[in-house]
Amino acid sequence: MSPKRKRDGTEAAEEPQYEECVTIVTSDDSGDDHGDASDRNHDLLPNTIPQKRAKRRPAATHLADDLRNLHEAAQLYKSNIFKLEIDELLRELTVDEVRTKVIDKVLHMIKGIIEQIPGLSEGVGPMLISEAQKFMKASGLEIPFPEPQPPTEAQYRFTYETPTDFNLVGQYVQKTMIKSPQKFPVDIAVTMPAELFSEKDIVNYRYFHKRAFYVAYMAQYMYLLDPQPFKFSYELLDGDHLRPVLRLDSVKDDSDSDFSKAKCYIRIIPCIDVSVFSVSKLSPTHNCVRYSHGTDEPLLPTPSYNSSILSDMQFFANTVFVHRAAKSCDGFKDACKLADIWLKQRGFSSDAGGGGFSSWEFSLLMACLLHTGSSGHQGSKILSRGFSNYQLFKATLNYLANTDLVANPVYMAKEAPQVPTMNELPVLINNDINLNALWRMSPSSYEKLRHEAALTVQELNDVNGDDFDSVFLEKVESTIYEYDMFITLKLPTEDKAFREMGRIFNASYPSYLTSRVYKVLKRGLGDRAKLISIKYAEPTTFELTARKPTIPAQATFSIGLILNTDFSEQLVIHGPQAEDKVTSAEFRKFWGRKSELRRFKDGSIEESVVWEPQDGDRSVCFQIVTYLMQRHFGENSTKDLAVVGDGLSKYFLADSYLGDSGAFGNFQKNLNEFEQLRKLLIDIDDLPLRVNAVLPTSARLRYASIKSPAEYDVTNVDDDFSDVVVELETSTKWPDDLTAVQHSKAAFLLGLSESITRIDNTITTRVGLDRDLNTIENFAFMDVLFSSGYAYRVRIQTDREAIMFKNYKTDKDIGIRALRHLQRDFVGAARHSTEFVTQCHRFPFLSPTVRRVKAWFEAHMLSSHIDDITIELLTLAVFLRPFPWTPPANATVGFMRVLYFLARWDWRAEPIILDLGGGESGSGMNLAEIQAARDGFKQQRANDPEFNQVAWFVAVNYEASGTLWTAQSRPHKVVASRVTALARASCHLLKEQQNGGGKGLARVTRQLFISSLADFDFVIHLKAHVDAGDEEAFGEEDGDEGGRMAMLGKSMMTTTMTYPPDTTSLCSPISLYLRELECTYEGAVLLFQNRRKQNMIAGIWDPKLLAERRWKVYLGYSTKPAASEGGGMATANVEAMVWEMARLGGNLVERVEITRRG
Repeated sequence: MSPKRKRDGTEAAEEPQYEECVTIVTSDDSGDDHGDASDRNHDLLPNTIPQKRAKRRPAATHLADDLRNLHEAAQLYKSNIFKLEIDELLRELTVDEVRTKVIDKVLHMIKGIIEQIPGLSEGVGPMLISEAQKFMKASGLEIPFPEPQPPTEAQYRFTYETPTDFNLVGQYVQKTMIKSPQKFPVDIAVTMPAELFSEKDIVNYRYFHKRAFYVAYMAQYMYLLDPQPFKFSYELLDGDHLRPVLRLDSVKDDSDSDFSKAKCYIRIIPCIDVSVFSVSKLSPTHNCVRYSHGTDEPLLPTPSYNSSILSDMQFFANTVFVHRAAKSCDGFKDACKLADIWLKQRGFSSDAGGGGFSSWEFSLLMACLLHTGSSGHQGSKILSRGFSNYQLFKATLNYLANTDLVANPVYMAKEAPQVPTMNELPVLINNDINLNALWRMSPSSYEKLRHEAALTVQELNDVNGDDFDSVFLEKVESTIYEYDMFITLKLPTEDKAFREMGRIFNASYPSYLTSRVYKVLKRGLGDRAKLISIKYAEPTTFELTARKPTIPAQATFSIGLILNTDFSEQLVIHGPQAEDKVTSAEFRKFWGRKSELRRFKDGSIEESVVWEPQDGDRSVCFQIVTYLMQRHFGENSTKDLAVVGDGLSKYFLADSYLGDSGAFGNFQKNLNEFEQLRKLLIDIDDLPLRVNAVLPTSARLRYASIKSPAEYDVTNVDDDFSDVVVELETSTKWPDDLTAVQHSKAAFLLGLSESITRIDNTITTRVGLDRDLNTIENFAFMDVLFSSGYAYRVRIQTDREAIMFKNYKTDKDIGIRALRHLQRDFVGAARHSTEFVTQCHRFPFLSPTVRRVKAWFEAHMLSSHIDDITIELLTLAVFLRPFPWTPPANATVGFMRVLYFLARWDWRAEPIILDLGGGESGSGMNLAEIQAARDGFKQQRANDPEFNQVAWFVAVNYEASGTLWTAQSRPHKVVASRVTALARASCHLLKEQQNGGGKGLARVTRQLFISSLADFDFVIHLKAHVDAGDEEAFGEEDGDEGGRMAMLGKSMMTTTMTYPPDTTSLCSPISLYLRELECTYEGAVLLFQNRRKQNMIAGIWDPKLLAERRWKVYLGYSTKPAASEGGGMATANVEAMVWEMARLGGNLVERVEITRRG
């Protein structure tokens, strides 16, 4: 063990806390010695109260200190609550010191074992390659030589000598590792003697071959120990095939060498001193692998190869560099822990397959920014030593998001670093040997890192958002939810081009292939993709008896795309002008047979590529990816191609409504006809009052109905009409009686009907009633049927009704209910429709997503309990608040995101507050409005702690109360809980299907839309295809005539689109039957129905109804004697009530299932 050294080279006394196992150099010129932040319990805030004086200080002083600390917390952190959450998270993440003490003892043991390993000079001496291999095979072990292996005729020799130095390096010595499901590494860097190498060893893998033998020799000695204290294996350090290390895992035997409780593993890493090789020859601009290229051109540089050697020189120096930063800044170590959890949640690791960026690289960058600026040692410092852990973390993320490290390298040397001419990698150099700490990153992983950093910084800057969980606790990396298109494919693990030249410039074949795929897709997709993320997984650990990891014949690559909705579905790719021969030839070479010369409307003649419009699930981007993979990587490259969510997409395409490719066009036609209706009504001037405004209130007029608008169908009248509200101009001549007001509105509708007919006799109009004539609420409507087949149902709203409802003295409850209906169905629905259309244009995939979500609610028989607008707002929340992802650019992904949101939403404790003005308009809710909505939620929960009136609280700019569409148990708390349970089960199915590699796709898709009947107390199965005009369907009863639509007036014209003479055909007997049951058994049972299929009605009894109670007359429901002793007790006779329901249904009912009999 080498002594501790000062910067001037003199020796200093050993620090006892490292117990001769760690060599740490402390900074003598930091200007401020703070001590080791991990060795003391310190407060990150200044001016903390000394504990010894705390008892004597007066209460007023305590209060002043508390207020000051709160103010400082608000300045150093996002908020006081955010600070408390971070503090709690750090306490949970910190590894217990009790566990690390065991590791320290084991490290001493390992050091002693290595020191006892005899050198080869004491025995057989240096060996040639054949002798070395024979020597190792005698013990049954292999030398982990990297490819290419040493030639059999190689004359350089392999030997082993005791390491000259031992150092703990990496996270463990800094105490910045965190608890996680995976084991964390404890790294020991053993310095190989300089005498083992010659200057020529940097060329043609000779250094790596000697290094591999050094590792194998140590492994052989330790492997032959009896008993074996550890489980030994080789591991590719950070996935680098050139640098295997010796891995030691604990054997759980309760011996002194058992460190299994520490949840870690130990790596022995051979390294070299910086003086062994000439650093200038290992510059990224130099070539160290000779190859034959048949020209006089200089050999291309080998930056990846050179960086692997330089990395072995920098272990200890990097550890010292980070340690100095931690000593000079109290918040540094905690910031590293925050970065660790942030990176892990987003799938980053130090392996090349995991992006080549871990918390260690983050700590190096943060340490650089504490010492220097963005470009060179002369730049102003980006970070301050007084920053809190959160400020350090956020500022570093902000730097990553806003600084292109490819174009603007970070370096601490006095001179700018040497980088290859065609450098595509970010550059971070914190040393004098020109080693880029980010050399393992790829253009793809760096693009993703900046993307994630930008999203996080944007969310942290949002003062209105509560983002702690999404930043640190939520698993962001997801094949299901993260990307708009996620493709997996299998490619060969090696090809001829890589064997001949590719491995010279790439660390491994997967990284070589990743680079190629990224370049092809980046060029091919262009602006269509905001992000292209390519990842792969390969084994890095292998037995001592193997030379390299077992690699399958085909490797699985994952391609994640985040699409740009402005360009993703463009059909034409414009290439160069025909006159540009060179560029045109290159364009044709890239695109192959798809390239063609075309003349455009502006007269230009260009090379171009034309794609088919989206055909089913084959989007334009999918067509591009598939074609390019086949062209540049072979026809078989897409043989095993799979798209996440493909089964769901096919399910939706097979749906008669959701699979309608012309749905958007139908919505637009409906809106165009509505605009004609609006103009028509506003132009009418032969009535006492003119129409002031015509407002849409139907889901069909905001792109949100499951069934897209189509020609009028008399057999499905309720679904084919689009609701419209007409506002008349202000007048003081309206009657003071509410009933009279409603009759006056009916008269106005009759007048509008006659006026429309006079203006255009091709338009059919009818006036009808949907309530009793004596009600104080609106009861009249006018149906308008255009010759195109689109139909509208018009109702009138007056400006006085709201005030009259508030002041209704006859029955306040009726007045309050009428006011709520007016605000919900007229005012609120009209405002929501206008706003939702705007959001559908802002988010192109909002409309197909909300239609899929409604289909899911319908399939599980929940739609009758939840307002359509509530479902639309829940879906909109995924687009307005998509963090930690981006707004969906794929309807199927949007659907899965909504399920994920519903599964995680704790509606009992969390309100939904949507800010529709938070986009480009900038007219969003201010802090006071958002706080008022939160206060309203708290007050609502205080007034209704059992959720009997309001379960979901959904507020939006134009409806801040949060209860307009969810009051009166819409949904009931039982239904709300069922939504959560079904969403969680759906997410579990999706995750299970993806983990299974796509197996059982059809089964899983079906299960997502099948609701289990076992949860219901009874099910009434209905006959299919019941004729609405069949009188026998109603059994003995003729049905409630008042509940049916009564039509006034007569047809204005005789066409094929007139109303049928028998108006009973406009009624749905099953809907009337369900309404009858709900009215009869209100408060006793919750009824569920799939309104699309209408094949069953399921019910759940109120638990209070099933409880035993003393019998008395007028209980309000059928009872039977209870089974308990004592007599006089009764319980609900649920079986009799179910059969009574069946009797009311008459011939509509096919059979009855009763699963709970009381």
